[in-house]
Amino acid sequence: MGRDRVDLDKRGALLVVVLSWVATCLLGAVPFLVGAGMTPSEAIFESTSGFTTTGATVLPEIRERLDPALHFWRMLTHWLGGMGIVVLFVAVFPALGVGGRHLYRGEAPGPRTRDSAPRIRQAAGVLWRVYVALTAAEIALLWLCGLPPFEAVVHALSTLGTGGFSTFNGSVGELDSVAAELVILLFMVLAGVNFALWPEALKRGPKVFLQHTETRVYLGVIVTVSLLIALVLLPDKASVGEALRHSSFQVAAIVSTTGFGTDDFEHWPTFAKLLLLVLYFTGGCAGSTAGGMKLIRIIVVVKAAWASVRRSFRPHLILPVRVDRQVFNDQALGEIAAFVTLWALTAGVGAIGVALMDSVDGTTAIMASLSCVANVGPGLGLVGQTDHFGFLSPGSKYLLSTCMLLRRLEFLTLFALLTPSFWRH
Repeated sequence: MGRDRVDLDKRGALLVVVLSWVATCLLGAVPFLVGAGMTPSEAIFESTSGFTTTGATVLPEIRERLDPALHFWRMLTHWLGGMGIVVLFVAVFPALGVGGRHLYRGEAPGPRTRDSAPRIRQAAGVLWRVYVALTAAEIALLWLCGLPPFEAVVHALSTLGTGGFSTFNGSVGELDSVAAELVILLFMVLAGVNFALWPEALKRGPKVFLQHTETRVYLGVIVTVSLLIALVLLPDKASVGEALRHSSFQVAAIVSTTGFGTDDFEHWPTFAKLLLLVLYFTGGCAGSTAGGMKLIRIIVVVKAAWASVRRSFRPHLILPVRVDRQVFNDQALGEIAAFVTLWALTAGVGAIGVALMDSVDGTTAIMASLSCVANVGPGLGLVGQTDHFGFLSPGSKYLLSTCMLLRRLEFLTLFALLTPSFWRH
């Protein structure tokens, strides 16, 4: 007898993606409700922040409120949400058949200009094996750096998911281990790289990563911004090494949207904070667990803008927008423009909503929304690196939870359900 197959069209796949993420965030809140005594708005915020790998928290005293089991659950939400629970389903349940392709396209991060590979289940399985292997490697290295096994495990889960939850109020800085910081720095950078490149890189070597423009830009941004901030921090630090240590770690934490910290960057010079603020918008590479807009979109927008400038004085010039060997057609450019517009609008509406529901200053309102839409976690103002979101009203927590989820589903997936034409046969 042949196997029964469940074939999903795009409409069904989008519904499964959205409903599964909403249900996951709601069910994930139960341990916080029961074990930590949180209110519904706090528990949903913490759970959504975990699964969307945002890393914003409502807890002012983390170690006092959570037992080891809840610490582990909190980090596990990052790890599962990082690669995507729906991708896990696609990798595990072959009965989805060709519908699995729609699920993968609906949930996998980053812009797309062509259909996913036919054997998407196998591709998702390879990505998960790479993800597990990198997690195991970081656990082993953190343990060798002297961290207790439990701390090594939970911080590795948080790092690979680019989430940023920690068992300490002071984040990674409280580990008091330069070696552990360097290991976490390395894996934050790796987590922000396109995971789809790993299978080929394992065969041909690390040159595969450097052959891609987005990865080169990603690494170039980290190095350049780290050096600029280190120069600004140098007068206040004991040595060049210490300035580079804190600047490189924080730059990697923001651009990968992990949100860890070794120093309170809210007290850094304005120039350094402005550079970090720019990184909230860029994010990591497409196909990574990082948030933000994704660097490939920034690259395409810049190239499209430059092409428009050149066509302004040579209107008949044909200039396709190309990144490496990939040409972005009008449909792809339109999708990127729509994403950037929705990203900015969501951040703006979120900030206005927080300002209306809570008596906070403008910096806090804007950064609370921006840090959630970018899936970074810490911001500036009252939601800074060493602060929390617990003081916000339930309405603001629900609003910001929605902002996190919108970004994790890349906006178009969720907004598509709100269009009347989606429900017409």
